[in-house]
Amino acid sequence: MAMNEGDSELQELYRDVLVDYYKDDTHKGRLDPHDVHAHGVNPVCGDEVELTLRLKAGKVSEIRYGGHGCVISRASVAMLCEALEGGTLADARRLAAAFKTFMLDKGPADDLPEALGEAAALAGVRKFPLRVKCALLGWNTLLQGLEGFSHGGHEAEYTDTPLCQPEAKMKTLTFKQIGDAVGPVKDPEIHISIAELGLIYGAEIKPAAEGEGHRVKLTMSLTSPACPYGPMLLASVHGALAKIPGVRDVDVDLSFSPVWDPRAMASEEAKDQLGIF
Repeated sequence: MAMNEGDSELQELYRDVLVDYYKDDTHKGRLDPHDVHAHGVNPVCGDEVELTLRLKAGKVSEIRYGGHGCVISRASVAMLCEALEGGTLADARRLAAAFKTFMLDKGPADDLPEALGEAAALAGVRKFPLRVKCALLGWNTLLQGLEGFSHGGHEAEYTDTPLCQPEAKMKTLTFKQIGDAVGPVKDPEIHISIAELGLIYGAEIKPAAEGEGHRVKLTMSLTSPACPYGPMLLASVHGALAKIPGVRDVDVDLSFSPVWDPRAMASEEAKDQLGIF
């Protein structure tokens, strides 16, 4: 279906909102000392977030974030900090629940609390489950930190659950191993890691079709459907996965839905190398 002019303008407006939050330095950094520290990672795409909070009289007096990731994950956590600062911990949990409902259940933007009004810019992300995980990483990390604080802890770690979980007996192979294996693989043309570029769309771990071991299926994209280095890159990824101990079968599938967009999918470091500001 062709996009009408109004839809195109709205999409451009939303993209501008996300880029503005991505670039905003207001809440970037780290608070020391702090009352709550939470660190979260997405082991497949490599996104990482660190949150530090200071509390005063039951309210979030200050909040800062660090880490690295795509425009979506960074913009979302910037919105999180803006919405939470000055509110109570109960407010923080309420806003997190509202945001997760909006992203996972595709609730209407009109139902978002006023403090999360700008989060409507993330509505288009809901079409792509892997990108929803980018938007939720900061919020899930926050909730992990608040849960630990409620039990007397001040440090928390959160690791995102990949879209496809291995069966119980396959626990010897982890998604982190997959991420570590393909992380060094670079796009042959622009010499930047495919993980930093955001070209990894998902991964599955299953028992091998025959014999002992694992079957790994990785879904990825290219910087362009016509990329002349596509076969070379796919072979490199296939070889990297095949070297993981215990991996017997490897499938590398190409997907162009969504079409790769470095402004929304590449990490901050990759964007700097690409000259995208």
